[in-house]
Amino acid sequence: MWLLLLMIFIMPFETNPYLKISDSFLGVFQDFTVIKLLGMIGFGWAVARVLQGGDDEGLFGSRQAKLFLALYAGILFAGLLSGSGFLVISRYLAFMLFMPFVLASIRTHDDLRRVIYALALTFVVVFPYALRQMYRYGARLGTGVSETNYFAANLVLVIPIAFAIALTQVDPMKRKLWFSGGLVLCLALFLTSSRGGFLGLLVAGVAYAYRRRGLMGAVTVLTILVLAVLPTGIGERTIASITGTAHETPGLEQSNRAHTGLLKAGFRMVADAPITGVGPQNFKALSLKYAPELDRAFIAHNTYLELAAETGIPVLVLFLLLLWQVYRTFNRATQLRGSPEARELATLAEGLRCGLLGFVVSASFISAQYEKLFWVTVFVSIAVERAVSRYERRVAEQATVPDPLAFTPAGAPAR
Repeated sequence: MWLLLLMIFIMPFETNPYLKISDSFLGVFQDFTVIKLLGMIGFGWAVARVLQGGDDEGLFGSRQAKLFLALYAGILFAGLLSGSGFLVISRYLAFMLFMPFVLASIRTHDDLRRVIYALALTFVVVFPYALRQMYRYGARLGTGVSETNYFAANLVLVIPIAFAIALTQVDPMKRKLWFSGGLVLCLALFLTSSRGGFLGLLVAGVAYAYRRRGLMGAVTVLTILVLAVLPTGIGERTIASITGTAHETPGLEQSNRAHTGLLKAGFRMVADAPITGVGPQNFKALSLKYAPELDRAFIAHNTYLELAAETGIPVLVLFLLLLWQVYRTFNRATQLRGSPEARELATLAEGLRCGLLGFVVSASFISAQYEKLFWVTVFVSIAVERAVSRYERRVAEQATVPDPLAFTPAGAPAR
């Protein structure tokens, strides 16, 4: 468990050169870092535990695991047909090795709580460092840690979790601290000036408020977020795009033109190879061919378009089905009632559900299929599903236990 928590806390710093070990490991894992080393150790530990009979529910018994395997098979097939090489395949292989580690680590309700807390706390802890890097480079928040838009998308994923954790706290001081942590994460997202990140936060925040406070709560959160963002870089960039004054904001007009060109390139690639795609990680290399108006080669900056263009529409469908299954799992968990543990899991699942909604929206502006925090959330959903099944079995068993105080007279029909 502690090894998994350490990996989660390291994830925002993975691109730090001090955490890089070598360019590759045995030619399989490119850019071999400390976090990948920890993942390999964790995978070895998980396999040993499974062989000892430590996983009664099976690693690949859930629908999420099966969909992930089908997704990997589809990407492997597209890579073999296009000759894209082993690099992209190895990236998904790393996620496949990570899944057993997560599932073997999360065995109890307390384990699940620790992991969910770590997801949110990690970005609260990293905020001072990210702020230092922002002033150091004189750029948007996220620079010097990772790319700003990717940093923003990960913030969107964890912000609702932080507020959900606050609601589970009995101690008023802890509740205030977690609520303050959520506000810090919102401030961090504003400082990224990421329009895609803010749109994701808008969706996540409105969905969360609607579930907690109904329509009036959703309208209130929407109003607060819109008013709060107007004086920030996000508001400036958005207003400039709407009013046609993007040329007055440095880099904004070029960014808008690039996104438009990449959208055209992606649809042209899909039209050329709708079933198998043009090959994993080939989007950037082919972007100038399909969109000559671009001034240089780019990745798609759209998860769904990039998956469809590189690996074909069937793989995109599998990815969307996986997202839907994860969402359904969290939604099912929000229905739990009864014991304090069940109510706590229901509240935390609401944060995970809304964070996933926001991330799905933000993923329309970045290529998020390789984001480790996203895959941790996918695998955590399997642990959540197992916990829900345990609670439901427990309730069913309690309902079938005969009441020792009940008495049925001889000859009388049983009630």
